[in-house]
Amino acid sequence: ILKEHIDIALDVLKEMLTSPLFDAKELAKEKEVIKREMDLARDDPSRRISRLTFSSAYTRHPYRVPIIGYKENFERLDREDIAGFFKTNYAPEKTVMAVVGDIDKETVFKDIEGLFGDIPRGDNQFTVVPMEPEHIAENYREEKLDIEGAYLNIVFHSTGVLDRDLYALDILSYIMGQGESSILNQNIRIKKQLVLSISSYNYTPKYPGLFVISSVLKEENVKEAIDEILNEIELIKEKGLSEDGLARAKNNFLAGHIYRKETVESQANDMAIGELLTGNADFFELYIERLKSINLHDIQKAAEKYLRRDNMSVCLLSKSGNVLELYSEETAQREAKQIKKVTLKNDLAVLVSENPSLPIVSMCLLFKGGVRLETEEQNGISMLASLMFMDGTDSMTREEIALFFESKGMQVEAYSGNNSLGIRVSCLSEHTEDAFRLLSDLCVNSVFPEAELTREKDELYSVIDMQDNEIFNHGHRRLKELLFKAHPYRFQKTGTHKSLANIKRQDLERFHKEILSVDNMVLGISGDCKSDEIRILGEKYFSVLPFRKPAFPLPAKEPAIDKIRDILINTDKEQSLVLFGFHGIDIYSKDRYAVEVMLDMLSRESGILFKNIREKEGFAYATGAFEFVGLDTGYIVIYALTSKENIDSVKEIISKQIKLFKEKGPSSEELEISKNHLMAAQRIANETNAHFIFTTSMDELYGLGYNNYTDYDSKINSITRQDIKRVAGDYLTLDKCAILISEGK
Repeated sequence: ILKEHIDIALDVLKEMLTSPLFDAKELAKEKEVIKREMDLARDDPSRRISRLTFSSAYTRHPYRVPIIGYKENFERLDREDIAGFFKTNYAPEKTVMAVVGDIDKETVFKDIEGLFGDIPRGDNQFTVVPMEPEHIAENYREEKLDIEGAYLNIVFHSTGVLDRDLYALDILSYIMGQGESSILNQNIRIKKQLVLSISSYNYTPKYPGLFVISSVLKEENVKEAIDEILNEIELIKEKGLSEDGLARAKNNFLAGHIYRKETVESQANDMAIGELLTGNADFFELYIERLKSINLHDIQKAAEKYLRRDNMSVCLLSKSGNVLELYSEETAQREAKQIKKVTLKNDLAVLVSENPSLPIVSMCLLFKGGVRLETEEQNGISMLASLMFMDGTDSMTREEIALFFESKGMQVEAYSGNNSLGIRVSCLSEHTEDAFRLLSDLCVNSVFPEAELTREKDELYSVIDMQDNEIFNHGHRRLKELLFKAHPYRFQKTGTHKSLANIKRQDLERFHKEILSVDNMVLGISGDCKSDEIRILGEKYFSVLPFRKPAFPLPAKEPAIDKIRDILINTDKEQSLVLFGFHGIDIYSKDRYAVEVMLDMLSRESGILFKNIREKEGFAYATGAFEFVGLDTGYIVIYALTSKENIDSVKEIISKQIKLFKEKGPSSEELEISKNHLMAAQRIANETNAHFIFTTSMDELYGLGYNNYTDYDSKINSITRQDIKRVAGDYLTLDKCAILISEGK
């Protein structure tokens, strides 16, 4: 305004603040305008990618909500909503006025006080804003839009306006992506020609905002562009920036600030926002002074702190709508290639997965063995041997072993399964060599003390005595005996009183000698480690292991079930149990993934068993399906926990639903749900070093290869409805299965 009109301007502002009409006709007209604006926002790729970015990056904070709102909510707003919102928020205690120009301060202040000083305070309601939780994983979101090219945003959670790291990140955003000479423009756009445009900025509102890297590019370049942008970030974190780049950024910020001060509007805006957000009208003057003090070390530290992949969201608009899905699959495969297979001089296979995100290391030493290689006379020897790994070596007693690993915060566990046995160790990375020393000693130098053997047997006898306390364990044990008449999979891992009594110390020594061969074992390490260092430690502690072919006889081949095998067990339990058992597959079967998807459908709470037995009829407390997959043919189990009077009904429903499932197969929706569930479950499980290295090492031990898991998603995704119908028909054979009824009271 011209200075002579200041009284009119103040009067108009007073009217707006205290006496808005919110005329119904005007409101209806403006709502139509805003709805058209919403439609425009959906059609405009720049605005669409911005909206996608904020809704993806924020999960709880209101910044996730578009400023213009959602049409379905907007439609419901009426005059009372608008007036109520205005009364609560446009109140003196929430308002800042700034006046800049050719004025007399005292006179203008007196006029303002006269006009605005008697406006009553509002209701003093201040909204409590939910804080955004810390983000701990990469996030990818993509929307399909009928456009040419693609719009890409890579964002990292950043700072609010009051955070000390604000200044370093602001300068970093300038050096990276503002101007022709910026890093991303020079390297990504000009040299590599991967994008049509690229920029970066640090958005810092009152609460923590986003560090945004934005680009427009061809769809076929998206994956390479993401990789190259992330590589540039890693180079900054590793090598830092130049003094020239820092000086250029500071000069441009200072110049921009000075240019902005040319207009009284900009000066008033800076003062008002400074006061409103920080409580200091001179904030932007202080901002420039603090920018001047930033050094290269500050910027490098800020990059390391904020520009992390686990703090990142990647958002894309594309014509195909599946670029990021393919990118994440390829990324997983590339990460899998970081598992290195190191072969020691004695031919021991050592798998190394470097993951420096936390200072921990997980190790596993695995041997082929387990129930599969046991006889009825010495059933339980694998379990007994694994337990006694921890019971003494030629240099340490059991108590000394425990004191050694507990004093260093290690977690050590021996295990024995149906096809293998081994030892698992987790430790802080500073104790990696201690873990190698311990693992080697337990593996190579176990002495199986007689007194410890007696104690371990006594404890296993107690376990055997109590194994049928739980109805499901009892039923599962007896079902295996129905399913397998020749193969050792019919045995319990613990053995029996009789078989354990047969096992002598010399039997354990002989068993240990048989499994202790580099041809029969795999060593896996994952975590904060380097493969070269692991190779050195491997040679130091495991080079003494011999190479010899194990002499275990192969287990007897299990004949197919030719008719229904059934058994009724009477118990004094309150519940009853219905089990249907079928011969299944081995881990090498071409049907492995189809069977896995099928069983997920049968075991889910939204699956046919749950719906028809529990939800619809209320006949069962729990129902589902599971499988055991081994080196030899395993088994499939369908189960229901019910009451005595409902046993026949449950049997009938299970048979009926299996027949229907075999005839019709699943719906496309059911198939998609199971695929997504299985893929998500696998990724979640592989987040921990211990699980990841255990499963990949197991695949290597069994001959599937340590990279077998990288194909999991593609193999699951390839399963069709016809595949599910086929495997259901092949394996869920109701006339050739085992049925166990455990009848309670």
